[in-house]
Amino acid sequence: MLSGWRSVLGVKEVTPAIGLAVVAIFFTLQTANFWSSINLTAVSSIAATIGIVGIGVTVLMMSGEFDLSVGKNFAFVPIVWAILFVSNGMNEWIALVIALCVGGLVGVINGFVTTYFRIPSFIATLGMYFVLQGVNNLLISGHQLVMFDPSASMQLLGGRIQETPFFMPVLWLFVIALVFWFVTNRHAYGNWTLATGGNPGPAKAMGVPTIRVKRINFVISSVLAGLAGCMQFAYLNGVTQAQGSTYELLAITAAVLGGTSLFGGSGTVWGTVIGAFLLASIQIGLVLIGAPGSFYVSFIGVMLVVVVIVNMKIARYSGGTT
Repeated sequence: MLSGWRSVLGVKEVTPAIGLAVVAIFFTLQTANFWSSINLTAVSSIAATIGIVGIGVTVLMMSGEFDLSVGKNFAFVPIVWAILFVSNGMNEWIALVIALCVGGLVGVINGFVTTYFRIPSFIATLGMYFVLQGVNNLLISGHQLVMFDPSASMQLLGGRIQETPFFMPVLWLFVIALVFWFVTNRHAYGNWTLATGGNPGPAKAMGVPTIRVKRINFVISSVLAGLAGCMQFAYLNGVTQAQGSTYELLAITAAVLGGTSLFGGSGTVWGTVIGAFLLASIQIGLVLIGAPGSFYVSFIGVMLVVVVIVNMKIARYSGGTT
């Protein structure tokens, strides 16, 4: 029986799933309209953008690195898209591809600086965070870029799913999660990523291109952050320089809630998706019960520390150690 419990606890998605169920039950008891279509729309839309950014962060964390610039890239890429498409009349699809490539270039720089100069990714991406903050301010100078007549690309990225209360970002979340679940669990690249984060020395000795893996994962993190930002722009029909504030914290928290190790070598894409829905449910639930808006971020910070401690205890228990 003990071994059975250890087997269950070893499934990383179980812990956040239980947490999500507890949160849903709590807010259902506290407020009568937690399951209303309006709130389901809000929860799913918030979870979608956090989750897509979180998937990129998860893959990068699996390889032992962090990206603190994702929140600013979340705003930078849609700002570039809006300037090219809305302000200058470029073809919407070409503008989107260019914007995502520019966002990917941020990942290229982050990966190069981290691996070539051997600077901790925490420092390298924190520097990029401030660079992008300045660039975003320069590009739109505190104004909001608005698209009053949503185009085909904006409908595809942020439009409503017919006959449902949900919008396209939540569908894209599950498509992207499925792709990266396959990559991390059924493809050799997933093994390379885990080996790079778990034990890079032996992995490199066995022929794993650890430097290239990290650089690719930085690009993945940046592109997904930018794509999620474009989805929010399409959903809201507008973008500001403040878009994506705290998303670096939320993405890492969603990943850790989902069972991704802060030390590399372990992680789960579906766990991050569940973690994103957990964070979104808490955010909307706190609003419904009238909690102060500032309480949410403080609560997330405390929860991040607690979850890391709990996950470490569970990992020891499921592994048979004390």
